[in-house]
Amino acid sequence: MLLVGWTVLSPPAQAAEASAVDAFEAYLRPPAPPADGFEPLPGASRSPAGSEVRALAHGRVAEVGAEGRSLTLDHFYYENHELRHVRSEYAELEGVTLRAGASVTRGQPLGRVGTKGRLAVSLHAEKRLSAAEARSFTEARARLPLPGKEPVLLLVSQASNELRLYERGREVSRVEVGFGQAEGRKQVRGDNRTPSGMYFVVQKHRGRFSGAYEAYYGGHWIRVNYPNAYDAERGLTQGLITREARNRIAQAWEERKATDASTRLGSGIGFHGWAGEWSLEETGGRLSWGCIVLHNPDIARLFDQVPEGAMVILF
Repeated sequence: MLLVGWTVLSPPAQAAEASAVDAFEAYLRPPAPPADGFEPLPGASRSPAGSEVRALAHGRVAEVGAEGRSLTLDHFYYENHELRHVRSEYAELEGVTLRAGASVTRGQPLGRVGTKGRLAVSLHAEKRLSAAEARSFTEARARLPLPGKEPVLLLVSQASNELRLYERGREVSRVEVGFGQAEGRKQVRGDNRTPSGMYFVVQKHRGRFSGAYEAYYGGHWIRVNYPNAYDAERGLTQGLITREARNRIAQAWEERKATDASTRLGSGIGFHGWAGEWSLEETGGRLSWGCIVLHNPDIARLFDQVPEGAMVILF
């Protein structure tokens, strides 16, 4: 018999402490290799004694029980703009040779089912998930992003007004940035807030712009595909968009394409320069109508370094 429980936890103390030192590094380099996805949860039928028990995802051994009969794993994964943590505990095992602190890979053997043929997998944390919830959790996360392995990644901290450019996890540059005039995470069109989330570059333009706001681009525009699938799910829950719109947005975002710009969630979010010099001291970094604002020399350099399709995380 297989008993299963999962819980989603707050990041552990190590990550919280690291974030106080450098939020970018804490985000990109969690205490264990981040999960690239979860294997399907085993069925609830009796597990043959002696059969192998395998890790559902990349992670780290948090604890090994007495006589190696139980094992607790920490898994870190990225969901939208958040680095999240989930812990799984396996009991009634035999043949566990791993030690606390060891890294594990997805599908790696952890030990064998004990002689009673009863494998218990449970959670001891903030929330325990039922077996059905746990199956849904793994099925929904069969494939997960790995920002640190992206060819080009823009990581933007709204708390520190800073943007860092990475190439396959290696920092290339960092610059100062400003955000929307209103504080808080973007909710609807016209709220002058900057979104938080994982997005992709879908459009670039350099040169002249038309319209009343031409000067505020600073001659450069790098657009991202806000709203994303998570924004769309929120919009559906709040009655802002239809289920059909949610599905269209989710599919386009998954394909790193432009998403529906016509809904009440808003659109037109990206990186650009400004109509002249600005400073954090004078503006508080509150400049735009929701976009990320760079100093004009910085956006000029960034424009050549960021291709369409690049991942952008606003956190």
